[in-house]
Amino acid sequence: MRPLSFLYGFVGVILCLVKYSVSDLGMISFSRHPEPLAAPLGDEAYFECSLNLPAEKFAWRHRPLDSEHWGPLIPITNTGGKSDGKTSRHVVYFDDKSKAGDYQCVAYYGTSGLASDPARLSLATLEDFAYEKDPQDLHVSVGNTVPITCPVPYSAPQPIVQFYKNNVLIDNFLVTGGKTMVLENVSVSDSGQYHCVATNYITAESYKSKQKTILSVFDGDKVQLPYFVKQPQPEYKVLPGQNVTLECFGAGNPVPRVTWSRIGSHLPNAKVRITPAGLTIHNVQPSDRGQYHCSWHNKYDTKQYKILLHVVERPRVTKQLKVPTVSEGGEIELSCSVSGEPEPTVEWLINGEFLPKDHRRGSRFLSISPVEKKHAGIVQCLASNEYGSDSEYGLLRVTPKQHLSGTTESRSDYNTHGTGLNHREHTRIGGRRRPKEGKRKGNAVLVPPNQPNVTRLSDVSVMVRWSVPENKGLPIQFFKVQYRELGQKMNGKQGKWMTATMVIPNHVCSFEVTDLQPNHTYKFRIAAVYSNNDNKLSRNSVKFLLNHTSDVEVNKMPIPLLINTEALSPNEVLLVWHIEDKSAKIDGFYVYHRATTSAGDYIKTTVEGKSATSIVISHLEPDTAYEFKVQSFATDAASEFSRIFKQKTKKVVTESPVQQVVAENKFKPPEIHHAGSLYAIICGAVGGVALLGVFAVIVVVYKRSKRKQNRESPQRQDKTVVNGRVVNGGIADSKINITPNPLAGLDASEDSIPKI
Repeated sequence: MRPLSFLYGFVGVILCLVKYSVSDLGMISFSRHPEPLAAPLGDEAYFECSLNLPAEKFAWRHRPLDSEHWGPLIPITNTGGKSDGKTSRHVVYFDDKSKAGDYQCVAYYGTSGLASDPARLSLATLEDFAYEKDPQDLHVSVGNTVPITCPVPYSAPQPIVQFYKNNVLIDNFLVTGGKTMVLENVSVSDSGQYHCVATNYITAESYKSKQKTILSVFDGDKVQLPYFVKQPQPEYKVLPGQNVTLECFGAGNPVPRVTWSRIGSHLPNAKVRITPAGLTIHNVQPSDRGQYHCSWHNKYDTKQYKILLHVVERPRVTKQLKVPTVSEGGEIELSCSVSGEPEPTVEWLINGEFLPKDHRRGSRFLSISPVEKKHAGIVQCLASNEYGSDSEYGLLRVTPKQHLSGTTESRSDYNTHGTGLNHREHTRIGGRRRPKEGKRKGNAVLVPPNQPNVTRLSDVSVMVRWSVPENKGLPIQFFKVQYRELGQKMNGKQGKWMTATMVIPNHVCSFEVTDLQPNHTYKFRIAAVYSNNDNKLSRNSVKFLLNHTSDVEVNKMPIPLLINTEALSPNEVLLVWHIEDKSAKIDGFYVYHRATTSAGDYIKTTVEGKSATSIVISHLEPDTAYEFKVQSFATDAASEFSRIFKQKTKKVVTESPVQQVVAENKFKPPEIHHAGSLYAIICGAVGGVALLGVFAVIVVVYKRSKRKQNRESPQRQDKTVVNGRVVNGGIADSKINITPNPLAGLDASEDSIPKI
């Protein structure tokens, strides 16, 4: 690009910022996102979005159900009847089921675009009840509490449920969970035949249940041991702020009494109420998650059940997205800190356009290299799970580089994976081993790790564990994990070893390897890197076949119950857990931890042994909050995770210096506060003069450059090129190769692989 072209570009940028300044773009926000709705076929569905600043134009796009790909943007010319340019309305004629799915609004400010949270359009429908052959018979004594449950079919939105006794509509009944009628202190007159009817208020569809419940209430002295009239629901999922009733219906004769408790903690009595329907918890919060214990007992026996309460959370971006100014041709790495339960997926957008996903990870990291001018604008991260969405954005400013002659071509790669210590991109290691001069120090002893053990985590991941024998040689700086697929032939040769590039600290001896193929066989080995930057390999693991196992089989592993965490010091936290099923086949436990402010991977610690119930996690940062979770494992499977506990390490105790107080009798004049408007006027005047000066300097530089080129052009034809360099003042074509990875020259040939 010539200097004059650079001048034109600079002026163009200034003119663009006249209408939308950088500060204005930094203040854009949606005052209203599209809202989810359900509609029947043939209806018109209206989606609307609004912003705090008028947009130049709007567009909408659609992602069908069960699809990961968004459709093309649809420009919208109307603004929902509003002329301020802040609102857009998108009308969907819902004439086909394929139009169900997510809809998103994109507002444009020049070439910069900001996307809203998506909203789902669902088909309003009510399915019929499943056919049940036999009626449900309930025989209870007088005075018990009886639930009459309606097996509600799928409905969008939730249906209205009505109950009938002997075909007569029941009024004024107690209902729990939207589908269970509760009959308290039943008498003989409550005996009869019950059924329910479900109605969708949008479509007006209505279905009658095919299963009947026949209740027989008797009055007598016949002894009944406590039993469950209705099998309790084993777990509940609730959003924060909602109320929930953990149902537990017991009966017997004499009428049993119920007691509730919380395993590993106490009941939050201030917001808990025991009702005939069960344990009702008001305004549920994440601290309420855990296991609750229901116990029915009379003088003859006791009946107990444990119920697990999960507190799910909508996604939330917890930190502002910090986007630096980048020079053209440079690179940028961004991270998006999110929270939510279940863990949200993160998508990245630039100016309203989604970037390709990295299917290997729930990508919280974005890397762009090289950065081009087209990347300038709004960079946005969007976090989503089944309970909602949240997003955050920042402004990416790209400083164009000046080309005095010739042209350059650049290629952009979007890479939504982790970087640095959390970078999980896998690289190949190949070629013959090159001599490493100066890496060994005399007769230094390098003690390699022991042969690793491998445990299956899922259909596509394993946990690799190892240990280090007593090390009297050079200290280990960190570990790397390598793996190779067996039976994979490339050009008639065995598949090469792959290295997971995450740096594993020397106190961690386990690592999760992902992105494997089910029903494939692998070998694993550990590379230790020592203080002199040399490395040594462990023996290869035994062959490991990653079997494809159904979820039912995996879930047979008992889930550890994490019951307590305690900060022992600024760098240590104690974890205590419990296993209910003592007969389960368990080889040990995986303990995961990471800082609550981190979006990176968990650090894994292995605890060997079935009887282990605690561990002290060390090497933590002082005065930092961490989250912990535990998983049991055997050779061929691992359990689901325990609930997450959060614990903050202690502060570093320092002695405060004794301050000396010196009396001063000096008179201090009062501070004078100048009006901010005066500074604004002065800064504006100085900025205007500076801008004119910049224009003048550019013009002068351009004219001088032109004269110099005219004078020197005949001389340059006589200069000679020697060994790739222009002599007598030319530019040397020198290259420097830097290899920061001490494993860069590691031999991947079969000769260098330790034999088993």
